[in-house]
Amino acid sequence: MYKASIIINPALPTGLLANAVACITSGLFVEGNDLVGEEILGKDITFIPITKIPILILKPGKTPLVDLCRRAQKMSLKYMAFTKEAQTTTSYSEYRKRVEGKSIDAVTLMGLGFVGPEEQINSLTGNLPMLR
Repeated sequence: MYKASIIINPALPTGLLANAVACITSGLFVEGNDLVGEEILGKDITFIPITKIPILILKPGKTPLVDLCRRAQKMSLKYMAFTKEAQTTTSYSEYRKRVEGKSIDAVTLMGLGFVGPEEQINSLTGNLPMLR
């Protein structure tokens, strides 16, 4: 079974926090056809697909986001890094200019998302506190 976790900076204002979670989720599941359900026809509405797996929203606790990202890379997990550079632009082309060719240490991480086998996700994020 697969699982996803999103780790987000809890100090973000509510609107920016929600935006970051939405962006991370869209990045994680952009090619996740086996992780996303199919359209469901209702009586007078079509329900768009949602994920078939749990998505936990967590806080980083004492673990720096960059460390979590590096651990996910070593575990070969699918991950999505969301940066301040992305959240402070008004166009994708501007975002691209800000981050292209930069290392993870040269950007400001606001949140991360991971998707993979449940055991690996639990190993990486199982000790992190829930966002409440």
